[in-house]
Amino acid sequence: MITTEEEAREFVLGLFEAYNRKDWESFFDKYVWEDCLFINGNGIHSGKEKMIQFWEEYIFNTKKETLMEPTSIFVKENQIAAELHLKLYFNEGDTYAGIQFKKDDEITLKCADFYKFRDGKISEITVYRFSPWWLKDWSKNWDEFERIVEHT
Repeated sequence: MITTEEEAREFVLGLFEAYNRKDWESFFDKYVWEDCLFINGNGIHSGKEKMIQFWEEYIFNTKKETLMEPTSIFVKENQIAAELHLKLYFNEGDTYAGIQFKKDDEITLKCADFYKFRDGKISEITVYRFSPWWLKDWSKNWDEFERIVEHT
């Protein structure tokens, strides 16, 4: 059982490293139960196959997503909360949060991830992202967009 912020940070960093490498074998063997529930703004994805399918088709198909080291970690009983930044690099043109991005664009978003545990591994992941949808009308003011996103 993870009881300290130091233990939680070490666990989350390992989880992020496996995710960033798309090392699904390590991700599920060491950190996440195969029947895990993954909840985000795109829906609920239940189980290893559905989670990998979502990540490969929606995230990694046109983008490279990198989870950065958490800026804050909180531990309570069987839960960890992590505040972090996420980098999205666009391998090709794509729309994200209602904003059109070009190939080679990169943005940084602020996120909060919540992990629930069962027997030492994650049984539920809930992800909240700061999405720049409200800036789509400001798309002509890209410098302001970057300033706000970088400082969140």
